[in-house]
Amino acid sequence: MRRRSLIVIIASLSGVCLLFTWAASAHNIDLKKAREVARDYARQVRDESGGKYVHYSTNCVAAFPNHNHIARCLIDYRNEADTKKDVYTCRELIEIKLLPHKPYGMTYILYGNHASSTYCGRAPLDSNKPLTY
Repeated sequence: MRRRSLIVIIASLSGVCLLFTWAASAHNIDLKKAREVARDYARQVRDESGGKYVHYSTNCVAAFPNHNHIARCLIDYRNEADTKKDVYTCRELIEIKLLPHKPYGMTYILYGNHASSTYCGRAPLDSNKPLTY
């Protein structure tokens, strides 16, 4: 009797694990779109810096190949003096994410957050707020 109930419990847990795996699926993020959003964000930080940053560069990669709904973007900001020295003034790492599928359909809204402890703008990205750059 105990062995039979143990088998039922294990089978139930396996089924629950599969159910939650399906609920957490998401489409692969469009890396080109993520790079575009990162550049728009970097442009806004540069413009709000009041001349502190004159140039920026972005480098975005897929965080998890073959099942990727997260892109990581390294953004370097430079002022004129640092551009001549070929160093960066400020560097931040952000993640741009596609949310997992909702039970009633897919959403292609991008969200972002800072993956590094430093941020070069006024405030870090709010991971609960859609990116609208």
